[in-house]
Amino acid sequence: MTDSEAEKEVENLISVYKEACKKVEKPPINKFVEFLNLVDKENEPSIDGYNIDLSGNLPEFKYNRLDHNDAIAIARELSEDFIISDLNLSFNNIENTGAIALGKSLQDNKFLESLDLSMCDIDVKGVEAICTGLQMNDNLKRLNLKGNKFGRQGGILLSATLQVNSTLRDLNIADTDQTNESLIALTTVLHHNTTIKKLDVSNPLLVSEQEETTVHFSKMLKVNYGLTELRLCKHGIMDFGASQLADALCDNNSLLFLDLGCNKISEDGARALAGLIRQNTPLKKLSLTSNRIGDNGVVVISEAVATNNCNLTTLMVNNNGITEKGLCAVAAALRLNITLTNVYIWGNELRNTACDAFERLMDGNKPRILPHNTDIEPYKVDGVTYLSEAGHYLFSH
Repeated sequence: MTDSEAEKEVENLISVYKEACKKVEKPPINKFVEFLNLVDKENEPSIDGYNIDLSGNLPEFKYNRLDHNDAIAIARELSEDFIISDLNLSFNNIENTGAIALGKSLQDNKFLESLDLSMCDIDVKGVEAICTGLQMNDNLKRLNLKGNKFGRQGGILLSATLQVNSTLRDLNIADTDQTNESLIALTTVLHHNTTIKKLDVSNPLLVSEQEETTVHFSKMLKVNYGLTELRLCKHGIMDFGASQLADALCDNNSLLFLDLGCNKISEDGARALAGLIRQNTPLKKLSLTSNRIGDNGVVVISEAVATNNCNLTTLMVNNNGITEKGLCAVAAALRLNITLTNVYIWGNELRNTACDAFERLMDGNKPRILPHNTDIEPYKVDGVTYLSEAGHYLFSH
């Protein structure tokens, strides 16, 4: 494409966008127009296409977030022959009307690979339109619907869509008020759908404490060989559920990351997971953040890591009521196991012995734990070692 042809194409794109804005009586988004002008200067897109971030969390949208009319105009642009590969519209007021327009554009779009609509006030009607688009779309790989309260009916619609769609790889439906019925429907579909690689179904609305959904996820993991990342935070998982998951994962050769944060797992559940670690499965990252495993639970996990595992690289046991005894066991495991590189322990009882043990692991020219691989940082006051909290972003979705 010559420079003049590229310039004409971009002028046409801007014209189409402004005309769409005029129809919905909305002023054009300056950031979007600026982006289109930058396309003219770059001429050819990268092999991955163009990434557009219009998140409502950006400073320019702090007091004037996008609404459904803006989404309608952007959807018109997606219908053009224009390579947008990644579109982030999270934390805006997209609502159902905007989601319906975006869903229609998905039916014909051949380039979009990632769509973020988290926290956009979309309910069942909007999700239904997106599902219809997904059934005709063979390119979208990542869809984030986190925080949209479309509930049971929306979850069942998505499950039905996954029976048809074979390209979606990353699905986030955390905080969407999923129920027992919709989660069971999803696990049933995942018995056969092996294209989904990453799944986040955290914080559903479960009315029972019998752990039925955990049992269904366990049965799915026994036969699914595609899933590599599963987040089950705030599922009310107790020791029985943890043991069911551990047993299932002994037969699973694909899952690399399991997030069981903010559940009710205690010592017995930790023992079951320690048994899984001893099997040296492909699992690389295990999060038990904000559970109840205590000293005895973390000791058995540490022993399994120290003696029987060469695959686990990340262990999160922060906020688990662990004292010096358990934390020193974790430190000892780190000295014996060179594969484990990331450890997170903040929120436990960080007394003197534990502080000294982790300071030694982080000290010297060749520290065993690098500062960016943990959530603690040692410091001294009057010759006494303490640990402070350090920021980390390993598990941001």
